[in-house]
Amino acid sequence: MKAIRVSEKSASSDELKFELADIDRPAIGEDEALVEIHASGVNPSDVKALLGKMPNLVWPRTPGRDYAGVVVDGPADKIGQEVWGTGGDLGMKRDGNHAQYGTVKIAGLCEKPSNISMNEAGGIGVSWTCAWLGIVDGADVAAGDVVVVLGAAGKVGEASVQIATGAGARVIAVERARSDYAGHASGPVEVIDLRSEPDLTKAILDRTDGKGADIIMNGAGDPYFVAASNALAKQGRQIIISTFTEEVTINLRTFYRGNHRLIGVSNMDHDHIVSAELLSRMRPGFDAGAFKPFPILDGARFGLDGANDAYRMVLQDRTRDRVIIQPQR
Repeated sequence: MKAIRVSEKSASSDELKFELADIDRPAIGEDEALVEIHASGVNPSDVKALLGKMPNLVWPRTPGRDYAGVVVDGPADKIGQEVWGTGGDLGMKRDGNHAQYGTVKIAGLCEKPSNISMNEAGGIGVSWTCAWLGIVDGADVAAGDVVVVLGAAGKVGEASVQIATGAGARVIAVERARSDYAGHASGPVEVIDLRSEPDLTKAILDRTDGKGADIIMNGAGDPYFVAASNALAKQGRQIIISTFTEEVTINLRTFYRGNHRLIGVSNMDHDHIVSAELLSRMRPGFDAGAFKPFPILDGARFGLDGANDAYRMVLQDRTRDRVIIQPQR
């Protein structure tokens, strides 16, 4: 079979080191299944792994955390089943899915929603599990909550908007380069355009009659941490999924007097078995049409022989579209 293989750290982003190799189709253990990979998303973490920037990375390795495909070997009742998945171990400690075939634990198999395509399902895992861990498991979103999503046009941001509106929350999207929200939602989405309203705290307080937000999904981290902290309602929750600078200053009096919660989310700690449970919990939303997958455009689909272009598209942040590798192409 053909697979992307990485054996050493790339010295720089200008010259990514990997090869398209012909290797034996992997054998499976008694507790495993073999999946023919039809689509596998390219995430920033996949490309950062080539640069040696991810924890728990072991080489040689095939990258690719997300996947959708068909079970071709394993338990008889699973053969032919269309599945989707992701995991912090895939492409890191365990071979990932930028390959024609991949192995997963039987306990990590999750049936794909029938109403979305392989390409769409193959690009959901990392972004949606991150958003779910923050909005649902971390912040306990509920109907009537005011949820502010920073970077709502990003993949975790768009997933957060869908999950929050699906729960009946009032959602305010924050953008730096547009004045509308272009993704799917189950309810209206207000937008704060930072070009015309640069004071984020004031913009949130103005829209909430001074109360503040119940939940703020902060996908940027330190640039907006203080402003978001000052815009939280009583018992408000701020979710951090990434940052540029590692250290920030927090006003502890504001924090404890507001009964605030700070929630850190990294789905790297969730292997493909735990991640399958998360996908199973969100699947009813996709089945019902309340959740919709990211559109996969023609210019963002690549075969294994186009992996370099796919990686660079993500690495250089040239697109907000979901980038997919189709190993059977």
